[in-house]
Amino acid sequence: MKPARFDYIRNATLAEAHAVLAAEGADARVIAGGQTLVPMLSMRLARPKVLVDIMGLQDVGRIEEADDAGLRRR
Repeated sequence: MKPARFDYIRNATLAEAHAVLAAEGADARVIAGGQTLVPMLSMRLARPKVLVDIMGLQDVGRIEEADDAGLRRR
């Protein structure tokens, strides 16, 4: 089965990605690689109107577990 139509957006900055997600609300999903979202799209179990690809964002960095059991961004 083919996925339902959706817009694909690859933003240049984290602020742009946030703006798209805020504007689209529940109709948007984030994709960053290594996810099960693509098979879910193909089976039409997920039907977002917009996919926001954050894989290439330089200002995202990486998230690690902190010593105090919280999370921190590097």
